[in-house]
Amino acid sequence: MIKKPLTFLSLPSLGDIEHILSKFPFPISLIEGQFKNLKMVIRNNSIEFFHGDLDIKDFSFVWLTSGWINRETAYALHLYLVEHQTPHSDVEKSTSKVTDTMTFGLAGLPLPNTVFLNTRDIVSDIPLIKEVCGFPLIIKDAKGSCGKYSELVRHERELVETLASLPDDRRFLFQEFVENDYDWGVMVANGVVVSGEKSYGADGEFRNNLANGASEVFVSVDEIPENIKEIAIEACASLGLSWSRADVIIDKATGNPYLLEVNRYPSAAHETEAQGAFEFLSSHIGTAVR
Repeated sequence: MIKKPLTFLSLPSLGDIEHILSKFPFPISLIEGQFKNLKMVIRNNSIEFFHGDLDIKDFSFVWLTSGWINRETAYALHLYLVEHQTPHSDVEKSTSKVTDTMTFGLAGLPLPNTVFLNTRDIVSDIPLIKEVCGFPLIIKDAKGSCGKYSELVRHERELVETLASLPDDRRFLFQEFVENDYDWGVMVANGVVVSGEKSYGADGEFRNNLANGASEVFVSVDEIPENIKEIAIEACASLGLSWSRADVIIDKATGNPYLLEVNRYPSAAHETEAQGAFEFLSSHIGTAVR
């Protein structure tokens, strides 16, 4: 006999959900959810996923569905609910920086403090963004590459103005800015580090990638610190990738490393990258011609 109401989140909610739930012979406390009310928060490597102010893992059951526009958000939430063993309906797999960030966080990898809001109307959540990320902070396109639509903002007014200037069809992560001199780009093939580089941003540029004028200094694999290698290997493995490059930024003040992202399509222009690509392909082509 159920004595306390079963807590049920319908996301998004069907128009006749109350009638459907009334057929059950026990009480159900319903929250009719909306994707615009979802918030993912990563604070000191601890992940929370909220609907409004309610942590979604605490519901008895989540009826989770999604259309095209919210598919990667729904999948990120699915990963969170699986981790916390919260009963819910399955959704299709769809990836973006949001799902990657969730995967990295659940794997225990070091991440900058991050907030994702599944809406462009952020005014009511600015206190949350300030608390978690502080200023300055980075706005990152959830599906961007080469730093496109990434912006550095220094205060609250600039945050609102900058977000309003970005494309309406995009969703963005808000991430604390880690003061740095460079970041590592570590190429991993079949679970082994095969190449490494340090990327130094151009003067006046906060992005340390080649597309935005960064300079690259390649080093031997032996010169890459072991903790950086471990982060790169674990990050690529968490995504199930056999060929990729992990970008790890180094905090200028503390020396602490933070995983930024994993590039699924790294270049192989430098000789060390080309050799790594050759070794990767050899392991696959060799089996194909036997």
